[in-house]
Amino acid sequence: MNTTEQYQHTFAAHLRNPQANPAPAGVNPQRMDVYVELLFNNVEDFLSGCFPVMRSILDDKQWNGVVRQFYADHACQTPYFREIPAEFMQWLQASFATLPLHKSFPFLLELAHYEWVEIPLMLDEADVSWRPLDTENAELNHKSWDVNPVMLLQSYQYPVHRISPECLPDEPEPTHLVLLRNTQGKVDFVEVNAVTARLLQLLQEGLDTQATVAQLAQEMQHPEPTQLLAFAVQIMQQLHSQQVLLGTT
Repeated sequence: MNTTEQYQHTFAAHLRNPQANPAPAGVNPQRMDVYVELLFNNVEDFLSGCFPVMRSILDDKQWNGVVRQFYADHACQTPYFREIPAEFMQWLQASFATLPLHKSFPFLLELAHYEWVEIPLMLDEADVSWRPLDTENAELNHKSWDVNPVMLLQSYQYPVHRISPECLPDEPEPTHLVLLRNTQGKVDFVEVNAVTARLLQLLQEGLDTQATVAQLAQEMQHPEPTQLLAFAVQIMQQLHSQQVLLGTT
């Protein structure tokens, strides 16, 4: 490493973590402090906008500490600001167990994921083509379904969609959410139970209505598969109205 490279390395290390890394020799401390504050504030401001609920439940010291540690420790692989939240999630997933906050806020990692996922759903270029249903229930029994291509079926240990400064969960509460982009181009969510979540998984695998219900009946050891089929069709129609399912094929 030549002299210029060494200077750049020292300069960047101080910007990332001024408490642990001294500024390069000969640099005006006041001017250096301007750079330190400006760059950190840019990252902090962008992350607070992408994780507003997480920011709201942490005090200034807690939040700035998390951002500072991310800023100091993580080597981002992208120069684009819009991709920084994904880098933050990558770092948080790898580091959460070592952070002091994980004991006080055990739900924080899941909450961050719930807030972050809106970005890739918004940026997904897949076309969402919702179609009205014009068939009777009996015909739906034999249909396959097109699942919204801009959708994520996600299970959390905490009710992340209800978390706020006034509503912090004390205990785990398994929660299943369908996060999707609707035909208006907005990101929305649908809360489902475990059975509906499993039904959606099977539909995502390409199973038609009857095959899906047959698999569900076997897994649930349901005594009346015909009754379950009628119930499942109602659920699928509801999911269609919520734009989780786009239509039948």
